[in-house]
Amino acid sequence: MKVTYNWLKDFVDIDIPARELADKLVSVGFEVEEIVDPRENIKNVVLGKILSIEKHPDADKLVVCQIDVGSEILQIVTGANNIKVGDKVPVAKDGSLLPGGKSIKKGKLRGVESCGMLCSGEELGLSEADYEGAGVYGILIMNKESAPLGTDINDVLGNDDVILDVGVTANRPDCNSVYGIAGEIAAVLKKPLRAPKTEIVFDGAKKIEDIVGVEVRDPDLC
Repeated sequence: MKVTYNWLKDFVDIDIPARELADKLVSVGFEVEEIVDPRENIKNVVLGKILSIEKHPDADKLVVCQIDVGSEILQIVTGANNIKVGDKVPVAKDGSLLPGGKSIKKGKLRGVESCGMLCSGEELGLSEADYEGAGVYGILIMNKESAPLGTDINDVLGNDDVILDVGVTANRPDCNSVYGIAGEIAAVLKKPLRAPKTEIVFDGAKKIEDIVGVEVRDPDLC
């Protein structure tokens, strides 16, 4: 059962980190199979803006870009052909980490220094369902973003939650829901459990019997 830390907080006032919360669940008999923190998979990647694009002097299929990342201007060599001056793009700086464990280092491409890499949606582990444009072949264009240049791309993408993958045994079907897990957390933290807010609208009917009826055709088999 996968639940998110922030969603659980809708039902319980949780005041401990996600990993400590996982330990609490283990202490009351649940197995936390995995803790997924998206921020740990993407590090030192920021929002940048392309200031200029020039042809690489020794490679027909490469271009040399000057990228404003807020605190500095970085030179990055790329083979992408879907970018233009003024585009906002995710920039993996020297020493950055991408999903899958890929690390980006400063280096030279055909003799020209490149201080990082421009990222595609796929390289950030994103699909079109995660972010509009992430499914496009080429660099992820983020022109609609209003965040300041240099902003951590995790903040731009809203990667501010942690997923707990909780193993639920067959005798605890009540915990096959976010609210069910929240109930266990409320108990172990000794905090109140807030019920989901619901509103039942009968569309003018005064009683449930006015909307639906139940007929027991064979009481002996019930």
